[in-house]
Amino acid sequence: MIPGLPSIVEAIRLTASILMLLYASVRDIKTREVSDLVWLLGGSIGFALDLYAVFLGVYRPLGLLASIGISTLLAYVIAYLGLFGGADFKALTALSLLLPHPPGFSPLLGVVSPLYPLTIFSNSVLAGASLSILILLRNLLKALRGVSLFEGLSDPWWRKLLVLLSGFRKPLSSVRGPPFEYSLEILEDGCRRLVLMPSLESDEEAIRVLRELRDVGVSEIWVSSTLPFLLLIAIGLFFSLILGDIPLWLIFKLLGAGKMG
Repeated sequence: MIPGLPSIVEAIRLTASILMLLYASVRDIKTREVSDLVWLLGGSIGFALDLYAVFLGVYRPLGLLASIGISTLLAYVIAYLGLFGGADFKALTALSLLLPHPPGFSPLLGVVSPLYPLTIFSNSVLAGASLSILILLRNLLKALRGVSLFEGLSDPWWRKLLVLLSGFRKPLSSVRGPPFEYSLEILEDGCRRLVLMPSLESDEEAIRVLRELRDVGVSEIWVSSTLPFLLLIAIGLFFSLILGDIPLWLIFKLLGAGKMG
């Protein structure tokens, strides 16, 4: 419990954050769409509790504004760069209102950022990066079984390596298409070529690419599955509450090891 803050208030914050992200994660997995009402409700609860904490003198207005402002600005910049979607930005904004500061209990690693939404975000990114390792292992296992992963493709080795980390090969007839799966291959001057980042701006364009590949008789292609980042944010929150800020803890450990060396 945060000193001076009633335990019921902290319980409401944590419960609202967990329920909001669990519901949003299920919707993200099933449809890739989440109603804005989810974020409005979560953010409104957080805003009301923030005002109450300021009234009690538990939160300092400038510290609260700094946490919410920096977290929201970071989320906006990342969304503006196209690294995640609008729902992810709204989720982090709502979280910055619900959990602007660390909870009053200490996680197992004992390390969190004073800007608690950044701890949640960094753990979410780490969870996403871990998925790339699992994708690579899955592709390598298929290669070891004798499956030809790049038949009909003459792209440079480094492009193939990056695709091994981000996509998988499957029959074209079973590709779900947008908004779930996007082709990592395009036709260029009649030849198939790998692309590292499919365009997510236009579903019509993605469907056109799939149709062109089907028309020339391609049976299997490399695809990228859109990442349900809301699920990763939920996982990031879980790790934050139980373990703390894992990337920050690793940095401190590396710095400590460097000084000892």
